[in-house]
Amino acid sequence: MNISAAFPYFSDDSIEAILTDMAQMLRNGKLTDGPFSREFERQFAAYTNAKYAVAVSSGSAALDVALRHFKLQGKEVIVPTNTFVSTPNSVVFAGGKPVFADMNPDTLCIDIEDVKRKVTPKTAGVIAVHIAGLICPQIRELKEFCKEQELFLLEDSAHAHGATLEAQKAGTFGDVGCFSFYPTKVMTSCEGGMIVTQDRELAEEAQCVRSCGQNVERQMVKLGDNWRLSEPAAIVGLHQLKHLEEFLLKRNQIADCYEEALTDVEEISLFSAPANSRHSYYKYPLRLAEGIDRQKAAATLKEKFEIETGHIYYPPCHLHPYYMETFGTRVGDLPVAERVLKQIMCLPMHYQITEQNIQYISEALLATIKTAPAKA
Repeated sequence: MNISAAFPYFSDDSIEAILTDMAQMLRNGKLTDGPFSREFERQFAAYTNAKYAVAVSSGSAALDVALRHFKLQGKEVIVPTNTFVSTPNSVVFAGGKPVFADMNPDTLCIDIEDVKRKVTPKTAGVIAVHIAGLICPQIRELKEFCKEQELFLLEDSAHAHGATLEAQKAGTFGDVGCFSFYPTKVMTSCEGGMIVTQDRELAEEAQCVRSCGQNVERQMVKLGDNWRLSEPAAIVGLHQLKHLEEFLLKRNQIADCYEEALTDVEEISLFSAPANSRHSYYKYPLRLAEGIDRQKAAATLKEKFEIETGHIYYPPCHLHPYYMETFGTRVGDLPVAERVLKQIMCLPMHYQITEQNIQYISEALLATIKTAPAKA
């Protein structure tokens, strides 16, 4: 029994529908920047209740394109340290300096109090990452703070397709939201990303920048790059979007089963979502007790039980060699993230996980942590 940590799902009917649209695309000869991309944008905007959606080639491209709007040369952007490196990298590519903030250990989301401490006269904005698919429970407070300080707020919603807080969709709380459709995500387009916003000017600029800075007359008016989404990717994304609610229901059912199996285990702490929210469960994170070596436990699960697990971005971004060498970040700068992320393990989470799988995974995890060697 080999259980992967993540796996994209396509039903037989969905595969047939995708193939039909692919044939239509090949016959019409429009392989990029065509009708399927426009329809994907329209439907994704409608799904998220955003006025505008701009499709791009990846989640990283969504961040890169969106941040160009804020003219970051010589400015700082506060970024959570517990995120994929694309988040701070995009700030650097846009000409800014990422300033790392610590995390809330109970939600894994950005620590708003640390954000407030990190604001300087150079601060232009804040990026909030909805880790594992949980909308930052304090996102409204963070938005209000950004408004008071005249800072932009960008939501990195790469994990949070369809996640809600008080019925409002991820990506629509801040000035702009960025999604990824990488194959491991809640929904995929193989590779791709989406920018959503209520700001017409930002959307129009994003459409220009993603096409090498060209306007509709093909005149280059801004510095851009080729960040367009291909038509095959848009077709896959469209059909995945049709099933997104189904995917979310299944992921929440899997999470409920994990919770039932692991709630009373002394060596494990689970994370809960607020009652007024819907988690998308891109990942199912749990926290192992301090004495357990997560890396050794993960290796045992893989080698002995054929179960693949994940983690939540350890080491945190500020401890990656590039950021330490370029911006002078050091061990001890963000103690909560450094301490907690070592202990976060993510259990397999995807559409094809069964109740039998969950029982097997839970039993294997318990057997592993009960006999796991303590850290040296």
